[in-house]
Amino acid sequence: MSEKTKILYFPKARTALKFGLKILGLNPNDHILIPDFICDSIFQPITQNSLTFSIYGTSEDMKPVWSSLDRKVNSRTRAILMVHYFGQPQDIDKFLNFSRKHQLFLLEDNAHGHGGSFKGKELGTFGHIGISSPRKFLSTGDGGLLYLNRSYEEGSLPVLNYQEQETEESQVRKYLNKFPVAKHKLKLFLKRRPEYENPRAFREPYAEDLYLSRKSSLLIDSTDWKKISKLRRKRFVELQEISADGGLKPVFENLSNESNPWCFPAYANDQQEAIHWFNWGWKNNINVHSWPTLREEQILKEDNAFNRWKKLICFPISDQTYL
Repeated sequence: MSEKTKILYFPKARTALKFGLKILGLNPNDHILIPDFICDSIFQPITQNSLTFSIYGTSEDMKPVWSSLDRKVNSRTRAILMVHYFGQPQDIDKFLNFSRKHQLFLLEDNAHGHGGSFKGKELGTFGHIGISSPRKFLSTGDGGLLYLNRSYEEGSLPVLNYQEQETEESQVRKYLNKFPVAKHKLKLFLKRRPEYENPRAFREPYAEDLYLSRKSSLLIDSTDWKKISKLRRKRFVELQEISADGGLKPVFENLSNESNPWCFPAYANDQQEAIHWFNWGWKNNINVHSWPTLREEQILKEDNAFNRWKKLICFPISDQTYL
């Protein structure tokens, strides 16, 4: 990591992005290019900063459709979002060249691959700003990082309170006691499989403007991410072999030897086959799930991203036995 990089710790990566956009100095109505295959929660910090956006297409292997990207740039375009899907590094050099060509800020989303690197350099540190989500790999409950990879004014950094440290159990109990309806829904939820085939089932509320608790920050910093990454890459390869026997198509033909994969993603032949795998995971206590929760407009239009979502299944990378 460059000595110039400063890291800020937030409970959620989308909160990190919200303040990263502010620190970059983007103005209301400035324009950002966002990939089509992305969680709807990523648009929260964009609307909170009164920014506009256009969607650029991605292919089945999660690469941008480069031939159409130039046409998306207009006089108000100030930034492009690069996503390392499932922890697999994007073609970073292409993104860097594109952002330089059009004089854009490069926003690097590494929420799926904290601890991974590319050519020996940590993911999240290639863009003007980067975000990461180590909470997806640890039992912190929360944890979203903002990498500031360019010069900034000290006065531009947000002044926020720190999150109170609570265990995940106490956080859940507090939430459920506050919302009896949610408590009832959880009881029903525990009796049946989550509706992974429901495109609206996992929408997330807006996050609070807080810094992450110091205890969680220390846990993130003290973790041996190289060791974790090595173990997860090994598990990824094992799942790749299992998926081939199951007739599934892996999203990535090859895994980067520097990545830290969040899960193993693969395509079923259709949504019914994907549902079969969700049911299989539920019966075997394995959290086989879908991703992402797309925007409502994409669901209604049934665009390419939505049709791809219907076939995508994600196998968790853990010590669980699959066979």
